[in-house]
Amino acid sequence: MTSETTKQAEFHVASFVAQITPTCEDEFKDLITAIPGAEVHAISETGKIVFTIEATQQYIIGNYIDTIKSNTGLLTLAPVYHQYITEE
Repeated sequence: MTSETTKQAEFHVASFVAQITPTCEDEFKDLITAIPGAEVHAISETGKIVFTIEATQQYIIGNYIDTIKSNTGLLTLAPVYHQYITEE
């Protein structure tokens, strides 16, 4: 008896909190909203931003985070939650 492996469809949602310099708020928000599947949920007056990224593969989210981390206005970036769903 042989078993065939079929790749299941997967879906990832990850949320993050970033601290940026307040003068870079518009630039940083534009950077995030330009990412497919990304959404900014909150921005504080002190430069904290809460956002999510949705993607079909975990590495895609990682690549987007690498892009975000290269922004000069970013002070800190922390993951908050990651959900992984497979289609069964």
